[in-house]
Amino acid sequence: MTRLVLPGASLAVGETLVPRSVAHHARVNRVLPGEPVELLDLAGRIAVGKLSRWNPDGSCWVEVFELVSGRGEPPLPLTLALAVLHTQAFDWAVEKATELGATAVVPVLTERVQGRNHEKRVARWQRVACAAVAQCGRSLAPQVRAPQPLGSFLAEARGLKLVADFAGQAVSRLGPADAEGVVVLVGPEGGFSEQERAAIVEAGFSRVYLGPRTLRAETAAMSALVLVQSALGWWTK
Repeated sequence: MTRLVLPGASLAVGETLVPRSVAHHARVNRVLPGEPVELLDLAGRIAVGKLSRWNPDGSCWVEVFELVSGRGEPPLPLTLALAVLHTQAFDWAVEKATELGATAVVPVLTERVQGRNHEKRVARWQRVACAAVAQCGRSLAPQVRAPQPLGSFLAEARGLKLVADFAGQAVSRLGPADAEGVVVLVGPEGGFSEQERAAIVEAGFSRVYLGPRTLRAETAAMSALVLVQSALGWWTK
C-alpha cells in the first residue's frame, strides 16, 4: 500500500489534489491510475482511496472513498521514556517505537547518558516518527518531546508506571491501566545508577523483568513495549 503524508490537510471524501512534492513517493513506486492509495494527515485521519490521474506537473489526484480514524492506535496513551543514546540507535528506537504504538517518546537525561546538545536532535526524531507512521499505517505520529532530566520526568509521570530492570518481576498479565495510560521507562547503556534506581522506585514505578540476557538499550525498549502491551491484553485480535 502506498501512503502519502499530507500534514494538516482537510481530508474529505471525493477528489483530493496531492502536490508534486508529496506525490513524488507515488511516482517512485510507479503507482498507476486506479491503484489503491492512502492519505495521512498525521492528526488521526486516514483517507482510503485510489489514484485517479496524474497531472503533467507531477502532482496527482486521489479519489477518496472512506475516512478512517484511530487506526493502529493503542486504547490508552503509551509513553516510552528512553535514556538518550548518543548514536543513531535513538533514531532507530523512535522509528520502532512508532511502529509498536507508542503515543509519546520522552528522551531522558540520566547520569550515564553520553554526549551533549541532544535538544538539537529532536526535529530529526520527529521526522523519523512521521515517516514511520506512513510506513506502518497507523493514524497518528507520537509526540517526540524535548530531552528532560530523569528527576523532572519522574515528577511528571502519570498512569501505570513501569521500568525495565533485572531485579524486576516476570509478568504475563498486568492489571488494567487508567485513563492516564502507561509509561515504560528504559535506562541507558550501562543502566541506571543505584541512586537513580532508588528514585525510580520511590516515584512509584514497578520493575519489569525482560529476560536473562543483557540487551542494548534500544532492544530493551522495544522488548518492553511488546511485553507490556501483551500483558495488558492490548494485542488480542
